[in-house]
Amino acid sequence: MGGLPARGCTGASRAISGAMTPAQALGALLPGGCGFETLDAKSFRVVGRPMAATAPPPHADGEITPAPRLDELVVTAEKRPELLTRSASAVSVLSAADVNALGGQSFDDVAAQLVGVAVTNLGSGRNKIFVRGLSDGSFTGKTQSTVGLYLDEVPITYNAPDPDLRLADIDRVEVLRGPQGTLYGSGSMGGIVRIVTARPDVTGYAGAVSAEAMATQHGAPSSGVEGMVNAPLADGRAAIRAVAYADEHGGYIDNPVLNLRDVNFSRRLGGRIAGLADLPDGWTVEAGVAHQKIVTADSQYTQGTDGPLTRDAAVREPHHNDFTEVGATASHAGGLADLKISTAFIDHSLDTRYDATGAFRAVGGLRVQAFDEDKHIKLWATEGLLTSNAPGPLRWLVGGFVSYTDEMDAAFLVGLNPVDSQSIYRRRDELSEGAVYGEVAYDVTARITGTLGGRWFATRVDTRAGDFDIAQTAVAPIHEKLTDQGVAPKARISFAATPELVIYAQVQEGYRAGGFNIPPAAGGSVTPETVAAQFRPDHLWSYEVGAGLPLFDHRLNLRGAVFHADWYGLQTDQRLASGLPMTVNIGDGSNTGVEAEAVWRPDEHLQVRANILLEDPQITRAGDVFPARRDIGLPGVPYDMGAADVRYRWRIGAYEAETSAQLSYVGRSYLTFDGGLGNAMGGYASGRVAAALRSQAWQVSAYVDNVADERGNTFAFGNPFSRARATQATPLRPRTVGFGLARRF
Repeated sequence: MGGLPARGCTGASRAISGAMTPAQALGALLPGGCGFETLDAKSFRVVGRPMAATAPPPHADGEITPAPRLDELVVTAEKRPELLTRSASAVSVLSAADVNALGGQSFDDVAAQLVGVAVTNLGSGRNKIFVRGLSDGSFTGKTQSTVGLYLDEVPITYNAPDPDLRLADIDRVEVLRGPQGTLYGSGSMGGIVRIVTARPDVTGYAGAVSAEAMATQHGAPSSGVEGMVNAPLADGRAAIRAVAYADEHGGYIDNPVLNLRDVNFSRRLGGRIAGLADLPDGWTVEAGVAHQKIVTADSQYTQGTDGPLTRDAAVREPHHNDFTEVGATASHAGGLADLKISTAFIDHSLDTRYDATGAFRAVGGLRVQAFDEDKHIKLWATEGLLTSNAPGPLRWLVGGFVSYTDEMDAAFLVGLNPVDSQSIYRRRDELSEGAVYGEVAYDVTARITGTLGGRWFATRVDTRAGDFDIAQTAVAPIHEKLTDQGVAPKARISFAATPELVIYAQVQEGYRAGGFNIPPAAGGSVTPETVAAQFRPDHLWSYEVGAGLPLFDHRLNLRGAVFHADWYGLQTDQRLASGLPMTVNIGDGSNTGVEAEAVWRPDEHLQVRANILLEDPQITRAGDVFPARRDIGLPGVPYDMGAADVRYRWRIGAYEAETSAQLSYVGRSYLTFDGGLGNAMGGYASGRVAAALRSQAWQVSAYVDNVADERGNTFAFGNPFSRARATQATPLRPRTVGFGLARRF
C-alpha cells in the first residue's frame, strides 16, 4: 500500500476484525474523509476525498511546495485507477497545477503540451480535436467525432464540435491516444480526451476567487472572473461544490466593408454544481449540473485585401453555443468487484450565421444575404461498469452501455430583413447505440501481463428530412434507416523489463456509424451537384509498441510509442462548391508515426516538459466521390509538431515565486483532401512567458501570450460560401499581455 500520508486524510483509524478482502479491510480501517484507489491487485493508494484539485499554498516554513510527481499521478482513462508511470498505454495527463501554469482556460490552451493533439481554430465552441493525426477533415458535419470528449464519466459530444468548457476547478486533463473501441465504443478512433473535475470535499470548507485582465495588441481588451466554494455536509458524510465563471475575449479582426473594428468579440458564462454523499453499505453517490453559454459576435478568419487582420464580409457572422449536462454516478466498493453506474443527459444548441451573398440563386425576389445553420443535440447515455479488486494475477472488467442521440438541424436563407427567410432544409437524425464490453488482464509471469478485450455493439440511424422550400424542383420528404453491428477487439501484452521499465505492444479497433446525405438539389444552389445518398460506417485498426521509463529516482520520466493505423472507408464531412455540407466515404487512409514525451524534475525548483510527434498521415486509396490527393497528407494535421515548457520556482521571504516559458510548433498541412492554392496552413511557432508570486492565500500573476506576435495561419477556413472568392486565413491572437489576482479561503 502506498500514498501515506495523504493530504486531506486525517483522524484515527478504526479497529476492525474478521475475514475480508484487502479492499474491504482498507475501506473499514480508514477514518472519515479518507478514501483509497485500487492501483492493481496488490497496490492501493490512500487519498483524501477528493484528491487535491489545485496546488496547495506555499509551506509556512519556507520550503517550496512540492509539485505533484509524475509517479504519483493517478489516471482512470482505461476505466480503472492506475499510476501513470505504470500504465501500459499511450496516456498523458496534466494536473490542475500544470493547467494553471500553462494558462489553460480552455482545452485549446493546453493541447500543445499533450503529445499528438491538434485542434482546428474556427472559434470558441466550434473546433474539432484530432489525436495522432487521425483526421477525417477540417469541417464539422454528420460524421461522428474521431476523438471522444468526456466530462468525468460522461461523453459530451457525438458529432458536435468541442463545446470549449472552461477548465475551471478541475483535477486533471487526460488524453488516451489510439482507437478505444473496446472501452469507449463508437467515435473514439483517434483517442479519448477526459476533463476530470474536482470532486466535492467532505473534509472541510474551501473557496477561491480570481480575476484577470488582458490587453491584446491590435485589438480590444479582455477580462475574466471565476469563483469556487466547497462545503461539507452531514458531519462529513456529504459535500457540495460549486464553481461559476465569466470571461470576455476582445476582438482583433476589423471589417472595413461594414466600418466595424474588433468584430470577433466573444463572451462565455458558465458554472457547475456537484454533490457527493457517502451512503450506508459502501455506496457513494455523486450528481451534478454543468451549464455554459458562449456568444460570439463574429467569426475570426481574415479575407480580402484590406489588411492582415481584416475581413470583407457583407454581413456579420455570429455564433451561439449553449451547453448543459446533468448527470449522476453511483459507485459501490464490493468484496470482489467495484460497481459504478453513470447516467447523463446532454443538451447542446449551436446557432451559426455565414455571409452567403451571391452563393445562391434569388428566390421569389429575395436577395440572399446570409446562411443560418441551427443545430440542437440531445444525448442520453447510461453505463454500468464492474471492475475486479480481489488480489491475484487475474484482473477483469465488464460493462454495458446504451445511448440515444436526437439531433435537429435546420438551414435558412436570410435577407436584409430577418423576416425574409426561406428554409433550405430541416432534418432530424436519431442514433441509438447499445453495447456490452469486457477486458481481462492476466499476469502470465511476474513480469509479463496479457490483456484481451472486446466490445459487441449495435447501432441504428434514423434520418428524416424535409421543408426544401427553395428547391428548383419539388423534393419529396426523406426517411431513411441504417443499422450496423459488430465486435471491436483489443489485445495487449506488457513486459516489465525492470521494475521501472514497462514495454507494451497492442492492437485495437475503432469504428463509427454511417448515415445519410440530403440531396444538394434541395438547396437550390447555382450549380447542380450530386452526392451519394448514404455514407457507410468506417473502421480503423491501430498497432503500436510503446514504453514508459522513469529514471534517476523518477526525476526524469520518458514515455513514447511507435504506431501504425489503417483506416478503411474513411468518412469525411466536406463542403460542395455551393458551400452546402455533404458526407462521403472518401477512400482508405493510414498513418505511421513516432511520439515521445519527457518530464524532467531534477529538484524542487525546476521542471522541464517536452513532446514531439513525427507522422505520415495519408490517403492510400482515393475513391471517385470527391477529389483527394495522396501526396499532401490528411486535412488539418501536420507531419510534425512539438512543444516544450519550462517552470522554475524559488522562495522570496514568505512568498513563493514562479516563472515559466512555453514554446509550441505546428507543421504544415492542408485544409482539404484536394490541397490547392489557399488551402495551406501551419508552419508556425508560438511562445508564452509568465510569472507568479504566491503567499498562503494570495496569488498575483502576469503573462505574455504570442510573445513574438506571430501571424501564422492556424486554419485556412472561415466561411464555406466565400472560399472560392478569396483566400481565407485564421491568424493567432496577436500578442496579449495579461494580469491576474487570486485569493484562496
